[in-house]
Amino acid sequence: MSKTISGFSKLTKEEKIDWLAKTYFNNQPEIIQTITQYWNVDDKLQQLHDDFIENTISNFYMPYGVAPNFVINGRSYAIPMVVEESSVVAAASKVAKYWSTKGGFKTEVISTTKIGQVHFMYAGDKKELHSYFNEQKTELHAATASITKNMEKRGGGILDIQLVDKTDKLADYYQLHVTFETKDSMGANFINSCLEAIAKAFRKDDIEIVMSILSNYVPECLVRAEVSCKVEELGGKNPEKFAQKFEQAVKIAEIEPYRAVTHNKGIMNGIDAVVLATGNDFRAIEAGAHAYASKNGQYSSLTHCEVKNGVFRFWIEIPLALGTVGGLTALHPMAKLSLDMMQKPSARTLMQIIAAAGLAQNFAALRALTTKGIQHGHMKMHLMNILNQHKATNEEKEVVAAYFEDRTASHSAVVEKLNELRKPKVQWIDFLNEEEVRDTLVNLKADAKPLFGKMSGQQMVEHLSLVTQIANGNWKVDIYVSEEKTTRRKPFLNTDSELQIGFKAPFLSEDPTPLKFSSMNEAITDLIEQVQHFETIFNENPTRKVVHPFFGELDYEYWKKFQVKHFTHHFKQFGLV
Repeated sequence: MSKTISGFSKLTKEEKIDWLAKTYFNNQPEIIQTITQYWNVDDKLQQLHDDFIENTISNFYMPYGVAPNFVINGRSYAIPMVVEESSVVAAASKVAKYWSTKGGFKTEVISTTKIGQVHFMYAGDKKELHSYFNEQKTELHAATASITKNMEKRGGGILDIQLVDKTDKLADYYQLHVTFETKDSMGANFINSCLEAIAKAFRKDDIEIVMSILSNYVPECLVRAEVSCKVEELGGKNPEKFAQKFEQAVKIAEIEPYRAVTHNKGIMNGIDAVVLATGNDFRAIEAGAHAYASKNGQYSSLTHCEVKNGVFRFWIEIPLALGTVGGLTALHPMAKLSLDMMQKPSARTLMQIIAAAGLAQNFAALRALTTKGIQHGHMKMHLMNILNQHKATNEEKEVVAAYFEDRTASHSAVVEKLNELRKPKVQWIDFLNEEEVRDTLVNLKADAKPLFGKMSGQQMVEHLSLVTQIANGNWKVDIYVSEEKTTRRKPFLNTDSELQIGFKAPFLSEDPTPLKFSSMNEAITDLIEQVQHFETIFNENPTRKVVHPFFGELDYEYWKKFQVKHFTHHFKQFGLV
């Protein structure tokens, strides 16, 4: 079956999808379902999206998040961000709040000049070309009058037209280098229309126009953002050491291209996310930024740092050609919402907001790299992506998230923990079933050796009785468990996970407690009595809660869950289950 098709653009959306499903997906019904389930239920809104590009068959969703607490030039902002990478929005938000108490971000637009070029070939006399250009320059401006009229009313238009000789790089190659001011418009269509009109007016028999196009390299459309504070205000255990390592990290990115590329990619995480949210062209921004990073002949960091006289300064200078009117910013409802969220900024203000977002993102990355390492925070944010990928249930997500609260969550570690949760069900001991407990313990010898740990058989039985006495209120253990630890640890009791080998409550000594009873039978009888008392005391007061030395305050149901795990753990210690 041929995969070539003619007239694809003339097919309806449904016909396009049907052809794709048959040709490339073996007519799998779930393919059509996946494509159509992302259609907007509002037909008019879907039609708007369909018309943005050609051959639209569906929508590809990206998360739309908000980073609050940005203070830029004394004004507060909540910044919209469209990005799929974990931790980007969280990192920007955290850094925004961090610097909001230290004066916020100071920003300024250095210049807003944009560039377009008419590329042409000319093999004749250079003096004659220069004379022709000088004669035509006024006509070139006049040729664009109908296009520039409205832009000039807003204070924009063509700033200058220059003839540039590039024949030392390529034989017979010249340019008309045109500079523009486009105010709140990004201006791509405006610039290209002007260039085509200029090219038409400049053309003659011995001049071959190759192309007329704007440049996305805009080194004179430049914005600066900065944060600064006294070194001691950076906080942490050793702010001086942090400032030193941070400065070193930036200087490494200034001189090492391999590091600089990743360094600048982090900056663009923040910048692209806001550019996308406002309907601007992130590919143009990317290309221009990376070209600017190479302006001195070697790819280098877009940010810079200085620690001098006890003051920490961190700043970025970056070209950003943006618009707040026209194009997708005027058509896409979410792009308009983004601009409204940022209090309807001008293009100049938007440049400053986006530069601040890029600087914040870079600060977050460098702080992580020079302290805990980038994976600690990144993988914690990536945790839910891994769990969703492996179709974790809500209960599994809760348990795994609690487990990695104070651990580094690598992909392999998360999968390992998830697989552990999904192991076949444990043969749990029903500690309230007196007959089952007696029958299980009847053949256990007092001096039996454990499979793990140090306790003998009778010491284990007496240990179970002793811990039950905590729940009964007969043994007061002087230990404090914070609410934060209780919140983190308690969900474990709702799972099918077992107590880990080596688990030991903090109030217990390294060595087993000396025996209280003279025989195993007496120890077993005491254990049964303590369990019976456990039932009685909670039945008399159903709302009763008692602090467990590790899990914190537990009610009857949670104590039961713990006892099941605890009895099973120690019965396994002696191979009884």
